[in-house]
Amino acid sequence: MHYDVVLIALSFLAGGVFTAVWGHLRARRGFKQNANAEKLERYRRSHEFARVGTWDWTLKNNVLFWSDEIYAMFGYRLGEVTPSYELFCNALHPDDREEVLRAEEDCLNHQGRYDMEYRVIWPDGTVRWLHESGDVLFDEQGQAERFSGIIRDVTTYREKSEHIQKLAYFDILTGLPNRVSFTNQLQQAIERSKRQGTLVALVYMDLNNFKPINDTYGHGVGDNVLRAVADRLTRSFRSVDMVARVGGDEFIAILEGLKSTDEVDRIVAKLQKQFAKPFALDKCLHDIGISTGVSLYPDDSSDIDELINIADAAMYRSKKSLSNVYDFAAGKPAKDQIDD
Repeated sequence: MHYDVVLIALSFLAGGVFTAVWGHLRARRGFKQNANAEKLERYRRSHEFARVGTWDWTLKNNVLFWSDEIYAMFGYRLGEVTPSYELFCNALHPDDREEVLRAEEDCLNHQGRYDMEYRVIWPDGTVRWLHESGDVLFDEQGQAERFSGIIRDVTTYREKSEHIQKLAYFDILTGLPNRVSFTNQLQQAIERSKRQGTLVALVYMDLNNFKPINDTYGHGVGDNVLRAVADRLTRSFRSVDMVARVGGDEFIAILEGLKSTDEVDRIVAKLQKQFAKPFALDKCLHDIGISTGVSLYPDDSSDIDELINIADAAMYRSKKSLSNVYDFAAGKPAKDQIDD
């Protein structure tokens, strides 16, 4: 009987140990599960805060997975559509579609990582910029198995970058290219002229009778006049010509691909006719003439600064001579005012 009591005691003891061990293991397993859940939650929240979405495309059965963040990037509510490669392709901007598909194809063919910025068009017509990067998982036979990556909306970033670039290269008041942009374009025009054997003309322009407008009506009206002048200048030249604002009421145009000075005559004559018409602003008519001077590459100089100075000097000669005239730097007399 004593032996039976010992066995019963040992069985209770073993059961207690087993129960304790089993409880400890379950507790540890629960701790690990909680830790993994917390880790996944931190991962999810970090993507949400960073506004980064993840996607995974299983190629064999053509199934595309989107994380929650991606739906909004394509203009949908969460769960509104079923992600598919066809849906993705249809959302691509027509001007970007070919480049995106080619980059994907290169990645699928072992030709590097996939990293693109492109535009998508939302169902309501909104255009957004997305930055996407991804990589392909290949099987043992080297066949593409899965294509996965991340994506984020970079529209705000691009808008800010474009705004900064506009401040650097464009005049804030008129929207025309500024002196920096003009100098860069002139250098490129000269290089093209060398290859093509054509002429480049600089048309330096200064407004007549602009100062009295500022003095009489104030700078607010003067600014409106300058905007109207910029618009008329743009319409007076060819679409391939650049018109820049380089001073308060001074502008300069680059005419390239010219075969002879006769082309310059026709373009400037059209300009003068346009400026023979008054500007109607704020129920007032403002008569603003324009004096111009022209220099030619390579006839006058091959140096950019010298070409600008020559055209500027020719413009001042025409301004002293008569309003609404223009003067060639290369020994040609000032042209008479063009009548309507």
